[in-house]
Amino acid sequence: MTGRVRTAGVAALAVAALAIGFAVGLRLILRHQPKPLVDATRKLFGRVFNPIVLCISDRFGADWEILHHVGRRTGREYRTPLCAAPTSEGYIIPAAFGPKADWLANLRAIPQTKLTYGRTTFPVVAEVIDRQEAMRLAGGSPGCPCWDEFRVQEFAILRPNTT
Repeated sequence: MTGRVRTAGVAALAVAALAIGFAVGLRLILRHQPKPLVDATRKLFGRVFNPIVLCISDRFGADWEILHHVGRRTGREYRTPLCAAPTSEGYIIPAAFGPKADWLANLRAIPQTKLTYGRTTFPVVAEVIDRQEAMRLAGGSPGCPCWDEFRVQEFAILRPNTT
């Protein structure tokens, strides 16, 4: 085995170990919700990972759910990749990073927004709901395992905007 091949193999293993370590760390942070770590992780996602996901989505047409929302203070348009569980009334989005997530605060202030789901973007009206209402709308069981695992308490229901 040449030195370059060996170096590339070690680098690949190091990247894989970092990715696994990050995934485990993120899972622990979201499960136990230590406030300083949740705040730091939320900022990291907003500044680093969300732009990467949006770039991949734009460039390769990946099927991620993307919430389009307007900043409550800036009036600027933002796009945030999130998971959305479809229901008969619309789509439920869990606030896995807690009630202080910027996208959730923006929806509270300006509920008229858009959602990209399955490569289609359509207008929706958002309402912030609690866990009990989210479970009811999802048919009595979590729309995603993360609802229980991360003890999500606040959600947004995005209903189609027909006006």
